[in-house]
Amino acid sequence: MLVLGLVCFVLMGISEAVMDTLQFHFFKSIFSNFKKQLFWDPIVSWRNKYKDGNPNEGPKFPFSTTLLVGLTDGWHFFKLLRNLFLFVGILFLVLSLNGFWVSLLWVCISRVLFGVSFTLFYNNVFVYSK
Repeated sequence: MLVLGLVCFVLMGISEAVMDTLQFHFFKSIFSNFKKQLFWDPIVSWRNKYKDGNPNEGPKFPFSTTLLVGLTDGWHFFKLLRNLFLFVGILFLVLSLNGFWVSLLWVCISRVLFGVSFTLFYNNVFVYSK
């Protein structure tokens, strides 16, 4: 259970790295070469949740602007994954730990894993070299 919790925190960091890469470095990232740019390019993908890409037309399908927004574009999809990995990771850690100090230690280790995985993927994997 502990290992699964830690894996969730690494995946959470990677998911947040995808989100920030899409939002801040899309055009110099690996994602700019992916097919289906309407899903990945944040300049246009935010419109996917609306009928004909027009906010005035309302949601594209039921809950596309709320509960199911994670299915509409890359940024929201990875936000959905990030949040899922956060809560599942916490669940695994809580189920596997005994005692306050042991729990605190693993929370700190989990935070470091999240930060390292985010930084690695944000700075080195998702963005092309300068």
